Amino acid sequence: MNRILKTLPAAITLALTASVAQAALPIDFGGYFRSGFGTSSEGGKEACFGLAGAGSKYRLGNECETYGELAFGGEAFKGENGFKIRLNTRLAFVLPQNKDFEQYSPAWREANAIAENIGSGAFSKAKAWVGKRFYDRQDVHISDYYYWDNSGPGAGLENIDLGGAKLAYAIVRNAYTNDAAPTANDDKRTVLTHDIRFSEIKTNQDGALTVGAEFMQKRDAPGATVSTPGGNLFSVLHTQTNLYGGFNKIALQYGTGSGAGTGGVNFGANTNDKVTRITEQIMLQPEGTKWSGMGTFVFENAETSTGNKKWMSAGVRPVYHFADNMSIATELGYDQVKPDGQATRKLTKLTIAPQLSAGNGFFSRPALRAFYTYAKWNDAAQAAAGAGTSLSRTGVFGGSTNGSSVGFQVETWW
Repeated sequence: MNRILKTLPAAITLALTASVAQAALPIDFGGYFRSGFGTSSEGGKEACFGLAGAGSKYRLGNECETYGELAFGGEAFKGENGFKIRLNTRLAFVLPQNKDFEQYSPAWREANAIAENIGSGAFSKAKAWVGKRFYDRQDVHISDYYYWDNSGPGAGLENIDLGGAKLAYAIVRNAYTNDAAPTANDDKRTVLTHDIRFSEIKTNQDGALTVGAEFMQKRDAPGATVSTPGGNLFSVLHTQTNLYGGFNKIALQYGTGSGAGTGGVNFGANTNDKVTRITEQIMLQPEGTKWSGMGTFVFENAETSTGNKKWMSAGVRPVYHFADNMSIATELGYDQVKPDGQATRKLTKLTIAPQLSAGNGFFSRPALRAFYTYAKWNDAAQAAAGAGTSLSRTGVFGGSTNGSSVGFQVETWW
């Protein structure tokens, strides 16, 4: 009883503090996670299949980790004429899926403040932001391929109304870090990216363009042992909505120097590196049918000091919704990488996954899945694979050029 009486004032104080904080800043809670388990046809953990040199892999039945994000935010201030300031944070974690208790350091992927409705006229609906942020990322869902991703610590203005378009400007600073073998000189390799985008440019009924230019400015600090060049990335994205219950997105991109990467800064690039890329994804869910699905196509030509490389990827994930909250998804993906002077690497992956989900839409989540995945690759893919990975001779399938996994997964966002 004495122990309870001693702790009671502290408990009351914490409760009152929490009540005041909640009244001043109502907290929004969102996030994402995926988790599951399985085993390969040769035993051990489930195997995941990705081609060396490809920018992504097809996800369904092909994710061997637990990954999660916890997002907390809220409106911190509300003034006159609609002006308000919102705070956003996001904590992410990834675990190798070995046992129930695995201690790994989380990462603060977002921590920013966004002021909305900051002025009048063209700025009446404009926003200003400062902090660490996922900045207007564009991705292909079925392969988790972020082809336009200039995220990081920065600041900017966005949603400036020009009449026929919306203007956004951001400056993002990224520094190189070698997480596998960090050194004291890592973060001296620094790049400032000036990002200018014009969006909502109407082209046709339910169609619009986004045009972007990123200028990477070299800002290495004294003592940097390796230099990172400047660079550029130019992007044109057309989005068609209201397309048989879905959408179509097609992006054309051209990058040079440190812009010759995947949407953000490529710290491993050289001055003369170039990349040309086309990315398309289409998602459909025709009304009155039991079908939904997504397809994608990527072609990338990368020219580097170590030789040129062409990557082509094509995949589809049709889903048949045969009952309320019950469906079966099938995903077929093909990747091909052709480095100059080397044999073409090839990987085909097929997954069948019955699902229970919160609804009968393609993006209905949570989704609980059982899956069977089969993959086949060629000798060139095996020779290029990293030691110990599924496609390599030292991996679980040894000298074989095919293998499979079976397991279960849950995926959700909220």
